[in-house]
Amino acid sequence: MRAFKIAGLALNGLRRSPLRVTLTTLGVTFATGALVTMVGLALGVQRQMETPFRALALLNNIQVKREEPHGVKKPPLLNDSALKKIEKLPGVTVAYPDSHVKNIAIHYRDKETTAIGLAMPREAALVNIADEILIAGTFFDENNKPEVILGLQPAKDLGFGTPQDAIGKEVTVEAAGQATDGGGERKPLTVTIVGIYSAPPLMPAGAQQGIFLPVELMREIPGLYLESAFAAGYASVTVRVSDPSLLGDVEKEIRAMGYSTRTVLSRLQDMRRFFLAIQLLLTVVGSIALGIASLGIVNTLLMAVLERYQEIGLCKAIGASDGDLFVLFLTEAAIIGFLGGVTGIALGWLMSWGMEALASVYAHRQGITGRLDLFAFPVWLLAVSIGFAVVVSVVAGIYPALRAARVDPIRALRSH
Repeated sequence: MRAFKIAGLALNGLRRSPLRVTLTTLGVTFATGALVTMVGLALGVQRQMETPFRALALLNNIQVKREEPHGVKKPPLLNDSALKKIEKLPGVTVAYPDSHVKNIAIHYRDKETTAIGLAMPREAALVNIADEILIAGTFFDENNKPEVILGLQPAKDLGFGTPQDAIGKEVTVEAAGQATDGGGERKPLTVTIVGIYSAPPLMPAGAQQGIFLPVELMREIPGLYLESAFAAGYASVTVRVSDPSLLGDVEKEIRAMGYSTRTVLSRLQDMRRFFLAIQLLLTVVGSIALGIASLGIVNTLLMAVLERYQEIGLCKAIGASDGDLFVLFLTEAAIIGFLGGVTGIALGWLMSWGMEALASVYAHRQGITGRLDLFAFPVWLLAVSIGFAVVVSVVAGIYPALRAARVDPIRALRSH
């Protein structure tokens, strides 16, 4: 028989038992929907976890620390002089100290709030660091003016209605709760807001309560640092390379200077291995559900063989081969699997939409703004899910198809 003829006969055969076929297809639908939803959740959470690294362009970074390995002489200070040497290495675009302060007091007119101060080099604008998280304004200029980039939440605390309202406004900053060092009352540092940022979803709530300052400006904040603290060297330094492929070579050069290194990309690889294990576990669980649903296909097709026993005998009597009947029933199983796979994807999308809506409502109550995209459905996942549902259904249909192919036409016609 031709392929389209077999497909037509298979559809006609399935129409004869609409309720049974519908219930069997629903079993495949729920199993496929569960499989797609679980794997999509793992992929979505992985994407959300990687978003901050990509948004802040951290995959090109190397963290450098001054540690003393066993059996190695004491490494040199990790100070400004060392930073200049590191910046001269091939492939390095910028190197800056990892300076942050938990309590920076910010004043605007009669409003006051506190934020986490994070040091950022002015050169970062040249390599697109943090561009993706800016929702208003620009990054620092290279004119050495006292500028800051403020988090969305501190901007709201200071009374700015929209992020754009804060751009160009002058605020004062100082170390919250710091006493003077005997030199008299410290005058707060006046700075201009040039940008407003919003941290990606799933980042800690404190990430929204931040303020980016140029590295050299961090030293000038009243009550924060003394020059002696900088003279002693930095605890850690961030080195950014122009391309992730250069991480290995730059790391070797920095280690040769006596410092220890670690890349964000290596941490991301560890996280990806964890999520891969989760995806495999969820795939196994979903496969078990699909395997259980395949028992319904076996039952449906076996019942079809019994109900169409004489019809099968008649088909063989007029020239249908065993192979034709075998392919016919496998086609019926494949159609059930295909329909169940397609509707399962639709069910999975619907379930994910509802779960994301509920998760977003809960996140808003916890202070996390924006809708959470917890699920990811790449094209390959949808195609594999449908293909997997069809394959499992065809495998489940092998035994009933063999039973149909082995029907003795003489016995079938006499059974009437």
